[in-house]
Amino acid sequence: MRRPLIAVITYNEEDNIVTTLEDLERFRHLYDIVVVDNCSGDNTALLCQERHIATLRHCVNSGSSFGTLQTYFRYAHESGYSILVQFDGDGQHVADELEKIINPVSCDVADFVIGSRFIDKKGFQSFLLRRAAIKGFGILDSFLTGTKLTDVTSGFRCYGPRAIDLLGYRFRTQIYDPNQLVLSAHFAGLRIMEVPVMMRERRYGRSEFRDILALAYPLKGAVNIIGCILQKHQIERMARRRHGI
Repeated sequence: MRRPLIAVITYNEEDNIVTTLEDLERFRHLYDIVVVDNCSGDNTALLCQERHIATLRHCVNSGSSFGTLQTYFRYAHESGYSILVQFDGDGQHVADELEKIINPVSCDVADFVIGSRFIDKKGFQSFLLRRAAIKGFGILDSFLTGTKLTDVTSGFRCYGPRAIDLLGYRFRTQIYDPNQLVLSAHFAGLRIMEVPVMMRERRYGRSEFRDILALAYPLKGAVNIIGCILQKHQIERMARRRHGI
């Protein structure tokens, strides 16, 4: 069995990527690392290559970080990985916390684990406007999935073999936001859970969820939730075919 794969997603993170990789490289004996660069216009990809880290670079920017999701899922599936972790390249995620989100998958307790900063409320808690949106979507997604979710927008996530097979091979619909990801996984029968983690505030640069994008995020999330609900039976049929039913 291959070691877990840590997929580091980046876009114009030349000021953060080196410290992010240094943090992860302390665990190179435990994990494999790949960087998925979303067509950065700076030296992000070059800095990764200089550290001899495998780097997949989009030739066109996908418009958001979720455009990297299908890239790393396809890479994990075609490379034969059974455990996959998304780790953001902005320095907010902490390598010491990896074991917390990997353990439920490696013990076959969950197929999809979300690292939540809001369970123990340690470390950076995000900004007020975004926290309000996260809380609202957490309540709605918890109701729709029957699983208590507090941090659905968290980019610190771990996936097991069923999730890699589903999203790296069988799922043909573009994933646009975290609510769609969570609901699609739930409708496909994947076991979802949250675990408490600590995160840092990014030191340099600005989040993609800022200014007008932060104001538009709730509307975008609502549209994706409605669209996913409308696809519910299609996703369930796809999951049944996947299991040979």
